[in-house]
Amino acid sequence: MKKIYLALLGASIFSGVAMADTVSCYVDTQAYDEYRENQCFGGGPLSSYRQGAIVFKVNASKPIQSVTWDIASYGATPRPNSCNGNVCIVDVGRGEHEVEGCVDKIYYKDYTWADVNWCATATANYWAGGHSPLAESEGQ
Repeated sequence: MKKIYLALLGASIFSGVAMADTVSCYVDTQAYDEYRENQCFGGGPLSSYRQGAIVFKVNASKPIQSVTWDIASYGATPRPNSCNGNVCIVDVGRGEHEVEGCVDKIYYKDYTWADVNWCATATANYWAGGHSPLAESEGQ
């Protein structure tokens, strides 16, 4: 029984290490999207009625109450009411966009807070219809 408790304790400590104090992101695609720490890439075709999206998430070692986000990019718009908690969704249009999502202040559920500067950079490339601009430039 003691070995089981030690194994569980070791696993919980290891999982805490894996969840470092960082910002992760993903660029929304038609495939399964997965968060990446510090930097992410992606894109795809967009129909005329859909915008592209980049999702930022703060990873913290303690439970989060709220976060102050700073989104830096021309042409990227944080989605209304989506950037209060540990996730921030940013809408982008067609074309290539580089968006930096940073956390300036983080408020924890244990009533403590921290002044931080954790950032992730997302590079998104969305185009109209089903043809990649890369295929056109390569003569395909």
